[in-house]
Amino acid sequence: MKRISTILTALLMCVAVCSFGQTTKAGLSFQFGGILPMGEFHAQPTGVLGVITPGLNSFDKNGGAMFGASFGVKYTYSFQNTKMENSGLGIFVSADGMWNALNKDLRDRYDKLSVTKPMYVNVPIMAGISYTTTFSDVFGIWAEAGLGADLFFKTPEGTENALTKYKMSPEFAFEAGAGILLVRTVSLGAHYYWLGSHNVMVKEDSFLGNVQPSYPMKIGVWAFKLGFHF
Repeated sequence: MKRISTILTALLMCVAVCSFGQTTKAGLSFQFGGILPMGEFHAQPTGVLGVITPGLNSFDKNGGAMFGASFGVKYTYSFQNTKMENSGLGIFVSADGMWNALNKDLRDRYDKLSVTKPMYVNVPIMAGISYTTTFSDVFGIWAEAGLGADLFFKTPEGTENALTKYKMSPEFAFEAGAGILLVRTVSLGAHYYWLGSHNVMVKEDSFLGNVQPSYPMKIGVWAFKLGFHF
């Protein structure tokens, strides 16, 4: 129930912000980025739970994730045609898809056994506040902070006849970022995302079923984004 409530809260925030912005002009942006995993998410596993058998047993709390990529959409209400029009404040809602593969050492282990490698997918859904100030039509700076939920997916691993599949895990998340705005159209920025301490669990209908215990993995990333604003 706690996880369901987290997702519903984030979605309700998104709906409220979007509905509020329908009465006046809103800004839409598309963002492309590179994702740098931090902490446990990035750390190299020292072994695998039980026997070291890539494709059958998952890693412990360390994910061994490498640098990845992201694509996102953001909708911003900037208080146009109100008394706050020139304040620089905005309210935004955003959704990103983040992808990270395993590092080379781990990929090589899987390749030697000719088994499918897992990958990590995070989908943070955020709502928050932004501030932008421009010094000219060419240059400006911005900062933002948001709260929401992250949906974490670990893709299946193993062979066709012995496939280990994982449950989706939702958790509370937040982000903060800052950067520059060029020609009021292109933004460059760095964001830190805390995506939660996810409980990695095997699906009951997978090869391992309920044999493998679940384990927590803390996920934090830096995102470096290029945005296009309309």
